[in-house]
Amino acid sequence: MDRPVLIRMFSEGLLIVASILLALSADAWMDSRNQTAQLESHVAALGRDFDTMLERVNASNNAADRGVDAGRQLSIFMQEGSEIDSELARELLWHLVFYEVFTASPGAYQALVASGNLELLQNDRLKIELADFFGSFEDVRASEKLLLETQIAFFSSNTFSQLAGWHRMGQAGIPVAGDFPVDQWSGSDEFMSAVGIYTVRQADVLEDYKYLKNRIQSIVAIIASEASN
Repeated sequence: MDRPVLIRMFSEGLLIVASILLALSADAWMDSRNQTAQLESHVAALGRDFDTMLERVNASNNAADRGVDAGRQLSIFMQEGSEIDSELARELLWHLVFYEVFTASPGAYQALVASGNLELLQNDRLKIELADFFGSFEDVRASEKLLLETQIAFFSSNTFSQLAGWHRMGQAGIPVAGDFPVDQWSGSDEFMSAVGIYTVRQADVLEDYKYLKNRIQSIVAIIASEASN
């Protein structure tokens, strides 16, 4: 075979190989770019979810803090035998008994896991924090369940219901405050005990909310750092 023919064939072969390599490189670049864009979208969604959860946990924390403070005030009033204004009593008892339920937002994290892009996160601490947060979330909320059980127990008590003025029930089973026999509170061991138990339950809830708040703030800071890179 003539040398010019060999050179031409060799050149054409190199051109074909180069074209294939270029096409593969372009595909790989596009895939990498798409993965990066998807990851950035997931991180942004995580940021929005955790910002929302931070607002929620702040509301829950503040409500529980008011509940603990209300329980302490009621206990002091009853122990001292002080007269309590009925409107103030209504407000304090409401803060003590009810609380702002914290609701998590796992949607963005679940989408990240389902997409298979979780491993693309370069920040190992963020991956660990996310998995640990959502993996142990129900354990942290055990105090809410105890407070709910306390509500059910005392709402079913005729004595507590009467003294709390909640023996009448409104729509959807929500207690409607009636006349407050505040002058009888100090004379009821059951009612005074209920206030003490509620205060302890609210304090437990408050501690859990504080813990959640610290965890969420930490993750928010890591996500912000990841998004800025």
